[in-house]
Amino acid sequence: MNKKYFIFLSIFFTIIIGSNKCNAQLTEVQVGELLLNIDSSIANVKSVIYKIDYKKKHLSMRDTIHTTAVCSLYIAPKDKMKAYSVVDGTFNQLNTPKYMHRAYDGKKTSWANCPVDSLSEIIKPEIESNNRKREAVVENYSDILLTEYLNQKKPFGKYLSAVGMIGVNEENLNNVEVYVLTIQFKDKDDVRDNVEKHYIRKSDLLPVAFSSFLRWENMEQYNYYEVDYLVINPNITPEDFKIEKDETLNAKERYAAFKEKIRK
Repeated sequence: MNKKYFIFLSIFFTIIIGSNKCNAQLTEVQVGELLLNIDSSIANVKSVIYKIDYKKKHLSMRDTIHTTAVCSLYIAPKDKMKAYSVVDGTFNQLNTPKYMHRAYDGKKTSWANCPVDSLSEIIKPEIESNNRKREAVVENYSDILLTEYLNQKKPFGKYLSAVGMIGVNEENLNNVEVYVLTIQFKDKDDVRDNVEKHYIRKSDLLPVAFSSFLRWENMEQYNYYEVDYLVINPNITPEDFKIEKDETLNAKERYAAFKEKIRK
């Protein structure tokens, strides 16, 4: 078994097992109220800047992909992608750390990847305005855009008719008091052991971590990310996300700014 995969899977199951230590003992009515209150808190987020640490392994992948990024989002419910975004971060590809830039303004996407050890001051990102292609670009990095929460009008309201299937526990995650909502889906066809966990900060009922796991045939898939909100509802507008068709990026400068933000 791949060593990184074994370590990550061990951590994942430690999280699942550890979160059951403190049962919140909520009634189904109280769980329903909690779901509504979480949805209300999420709905109050109109724009946000956050850093995210994300690990994933999809079914056919051998290795875990690790992405760290700072994301700026402006929620746009009428837009097909639900938010305008600017992302700067790093990921590992073939054991090579790379800087990544992604942006979407509702009309165009901008993206670039550069090895961290050979960043240049000026790079020309790929700009895409074709509908299908730009949507494909956003889908490619949507894992770090909090789509479990911000892409839906009431992400937890859909469970109101089945509150009995949701386990609620209390836990300390990185010195933050959280509710842990566990949803165990029924096995069907070849999909087994399908579990989602939502870590909701008790102070303001915003999600601060998410994990999922499932087995399909003889393959396994898992995702885990943690979120650190830098600014909630900053004074930004759609104009701040505008992409020029001939724009360039100072990769060295943006990478340095990204590193500074994740150190805070």
